[in-house]
Amino acid sequence: MSLPYRNSRKKRSQSYILIGDGFDEFEVIYFLHKFRQAGLSIKSVSLFDKLVYSRQGVGLKADFALADKPFDPTGEDCLLILPSGGRNGEALRHDARVKSLLMEFNSGRGRVAVTGSNSHLAEDVEQVFSDRLTLHRNADQGLEDFVKSLTERIVYAS
Repeated sequence: MSLPYRNSRKKRSQSYILIGDGFDEFEVIYFLHKFRQAGLSIKSVSLFDKLVYSRQGVGLKADFALADKPFDPTGEDCLLILPSGGRNGEALRHDARVKSLLMEFNSGRGRVAVTGSNSHLAEDVEQVFSDRLTLHRNADQGLEDFVKSLTERIVYAS
């Protein structure tokens, strides 16, 4: 006999992590692992090809390429995670499509989280999101605590 709550699952937030070549593998893999371990939906999105390489040369096959437009920035249940570790922060900063994507998120109801609050990427995001709240990792907060706070926010919000 199946339990009634298992057959009628709540629609939870869709999370996406945007990665480019030169990403910090620990940061990205940790996000993917912890979100999936908590039962949350998270998909990896690469800037160009689906196969991206970390700064150490570790290959990761992303679920989507940015050109696939896998997310809806206007939906309030959409969270875009921008890891700033490795060379990923600079790769995201210098891609014009990311800036236009952030503008779409700002005009919609989607949320953006940046892993490094003292990074240039975080400054760029703050300029675009001047009147909206973004989620940043505090300088004294470890990656583990930041990921835990995001997963708890999503679980308890749904």
